[in-house]
Amino acid sequence: MSRAVLLGPAVLLCAVWVSVCPGFAVELLQNGYRDVVVAIHPRVPEDPALLQSIQVMFTEASQYLFTATRRRAFFKDVKILVPMSWRENDALYRRPSREMYTEANVMVSDPFCENAITPPFTSTLGHCGQQGRYIHLTPRYLLDNSATDTFGPRGRVLVHLWATLRWGVFSEFDSQTLFYRSGTGTIEATRCSSTISGFQLNSDGSACETDPQTGLPTGDCTFRPGSIQNTTGSIMYQPFIPQITEFCDSRSHNSEAPNTHNRLCDYRSVWDVISSTPDFQNGNNPPHAPDPAPPSFTLLRAQRRVVCLVLDTSGSMSTGNRITRLRQAAQLFLLEILEQGSLVGIVDFDDKTIILKSLTKIDSMSTRKQLAAALPSEASGGTNICGGLRKGLEVLTGDDNKVAGDEIILLTDGEDSGVGSCVEEVGNSNAIVHTIALGPSADPRLEQFAIRTGGKLFSATDNIDSNGLLDVFSGILSGAGDDVNMPIQLLSTGTKTAPDTQFSGSVSVDSTVGNNTVFSFTWQLAQPQVSVQSPRGDIYNNNHMDIDPAMRTARLTLPGVAESGTWSFTMLNSYSSAQTFTVTVLSQAVSECVPPLTVTGTIQKSEVTYPEPIIITGMVSQGNRLITKAKVSVIVDLGNGKLLRLPALDDGAGDDAFQDDGLYTCLFYEYPLSGRYSVKLEVLGEKGIVEAVSPIYHSTPAKPAPSKGRARRGVEINHQGLDDFSRSAVGGTVTVMGVPAVPQDDFPPSRVTDLTATLTNNSILLQWTAPGDDYNIGTVSNYDVRVSPIPDDLRNSFSQAHSLNTSSLYVVPAGQKQILQVPLTALPATNQSVLFFALCASDDAKHTSPTSSIANSPVVTFAMETPKNPVTTPSSASSRPSSAVPLLLSLGFTSSLCSI
Repeated sequence: MSRAVLLGPAVLLCAVWVSVCPGFAVELLQNGYRDVVVAIHPRVPEDPALLQSIQVMFTEASQYLFTATRRRAFFKDVKILVPMSWRENDALYRRPSREMYTEANVMVSDPFCENAITPPFTSTLGHCGQQGRYIHLTPRYLLDNSATDTFGPRGRVLVHLWATLRWGVFSEFDSQTLFYRSGTGTIEATRCSSTISGFQLNSDGSACETDPQTGLPTGDCTFRPGSIQNTTGSIMYQPFIPQITEFCDSRSHNSEAPNTHNRLCDYRSVWDVISSTPDFQNGNNPPHAPDPAPPSFTLLRAQRRVVCLVLDTSGSMSTGNRITRLRQAAQLFLLEILEQGSLVGIVDFDDKTIILKSLTKIDSMSTRKQLAAALPSEASGGTNICGGLRKGLEVLTGDDNKVAGDEIILLTDGEDSGVGSCVEEVGNSNAIVHTIALGPSADPRLEQFAIRTGGKLFSATDNIDSNGLLDVFSGILSGAGDDVNMPIQLLSTGTKTAPDTQFSGSVSVDSTVGNNTVFSFTWQLAQPQVSVQSPRGDIYNNNHMDIDPAMRTARLTLPGVAESGTWSFTMLNSYSSAQTFTVTVLSQAVSECVPPLTVTGTIQKSEVTYPEPIIITGMVSQGNRLITKAKVSVIVDLGNGKLLRLPALDDGAGDDAFQDDGLYTCLFYEYPLSGRYSVKLEVLGEKGIVEAVSPIYHSTPAKPAPSKGRARRGVEINHQGLDDFSRSAVGGTVTVMGVPAVPQDDFPPSRVTDLTATLTNNSILLQWTAPGDDYNIGTVSNYDVRVSPIPDDLRNSFSQAHSLNTSSLYVVPAGQKQILQVPLTALPATNQSVLFFALCASDDAKHTSPTSSIANSPVVTFAMETPKNPVTTPSSASSRPSSAVPLLLSLGFTSSLCSI
């Protein structure tokens, strides 16, 4: 495993995921889901039929959900948010409060203008029992009735997707492993329940062939469920089967199936996971006697963006170059980030409050510069945060006397003893407050405003060698979801530069961006000589730039569409002292039907207590496709003047659920001190290496159907249009509490999440990615590997399960593949033909990891003759292939120990 680059006394380790926070807050009250938000993308044309289809889908889904949850849940009310591009109609649409496209539970979009019925999917990190991010549907899926021929009734499909979104359960169909050999020797389709009957055929209707080595079907063989079934589960397998009305439970669960749900949820049944979530645990939402009424629907129409900057100018803002950095960052926001047509106001507060600018419409660069010129330039006095917020709310009423859905960007560096007095007041206003904590002394209660109102949490340190504050303001984007008109940050970097030396670098401008490309430079003390060179050699210098000496900024706006390729820049420090230079490069999409490549980053929790690690998440994507094989770095500002940079991995180990799926995860745990930590992500993509993949892992399976071509299995990969690219994005902030003054070894090995067990000849081959002595760093001391015929024993009483001898195991460093070969003769004798395996890792301080994921394997080998046309039916003696001859017979269970 690659080590972090330590620019300070801390450790960060990554395996990059993507952002993981649920969307708009949905409540389950008295069995009814309330405040479900469906949002339609700004580029989807107005169509009343789309609204009707959404309502019909939810109405059908509500009753199906009620049955599937055993009368415990249904859809009570649903809000449908249409974009501003749809015509105003006050009789039809209401004003949204905090609903926005980017935070919706269900998103409707067609990012590549394909007008296609693409598989519906749920965006999720793949963590069992945890909520996902959103459900994605295309307009044509909702409007074209042939979609139901492909995927089944839309209401049923929605429940399938909702189960992943809300409860963190996963598909029991598996496009990667369509068939497996059961412990009894039968060739089975990967399904749940195993009593679903059907037959095997190639996509063209011909008989399937069989691999003589494995006995499994080859080619494009698929399993076709029969038209008549005698089972009611499971919805997570194939919701289109008419008889399917339930989730698999402990009675019907197929614990042998090599599917996504079993792997991620340690072979627990879907219903077991669902019933353990907060919706239903501890008797919450018991069965509801009467059938529910159909859901109610509220239609909302998005409004133009209305923002008020509420900026602290108390005396402490005069220290550490804070007021200048505030002006530079806010100027970037006003000139480049705010969307055309938005309304913006500015409030200055210390112990008093002043309206520097009432709401002003962004309609030209001249207006933007007038607003930037109004930014505060002096700092004095005390800190009255509530006063500033109240004045900001007053400014927001300037357009229509309403503030619901409007935004406040609150920046402060100080404490205010009265800050808690207005949290409820601001929360009840239905405005959204984004908070920026500047420096180490910003009020610790500041984040309450963002959490209470659904805003974003940011922080920036006094480390002037970083772009922290510029990154924060660049990351406060509109929630409308219009990625074509959204500024994309290609690069953000800075450094302290000695006299008579250059700060230089490069940035890749790929073909998905190029419109409105801006290089923005800042300096600390004296104006440098700046040069920018295009890929074909054109040179731009200070004479081509818009220079603001008072702000200490220079802007180069490239005309037309910027040339694709590598652009380079230099900043020469001709001043007598060292000073900090920064550069930020922004650009926009060049085509409505070619979404820009983006990176989004978040942090799972806003607050953690030592020694709990921070889980940092990010996603590299293009529209609804995920980008894999990019080089991702995570940068943490440690708050002590140091930055920490490390490589991020998408390797399917640790907290990363799937390898090469464009979702990335990072653990940061060795904190130098208590306080706030800010995070950013940087991404580099190399042409020919990076891939765009469809999110198949959590998409709805299509009905098997005859076709003239071969069935397509696995991930759809697309290299077309993926050039060299670079991206940068702020990830957010988190507060860490309880860090001891003296460093301690309180960190256990990480949980192993990719354990596999494979029957090979006369042994079981166990493989996993090695964790480290401290989470994923270092080398563990030993492993405790156990086996049981019952997966519950490993989950609930691991230490009581049968232990395997690992004395001969050579322990490898973190990130490497660990292998243990277990002879069948070393296993406990049992009358079960499938055994389950799990392990724990321990370090030299006796810290033990959580129990690993569970793997299973048959423990009976078979000599195979090739069946001409094997048929999969419910498991029974008559359905077993007569050609399967057991070579090793299982024995009655004993607890005897065996050495390996």
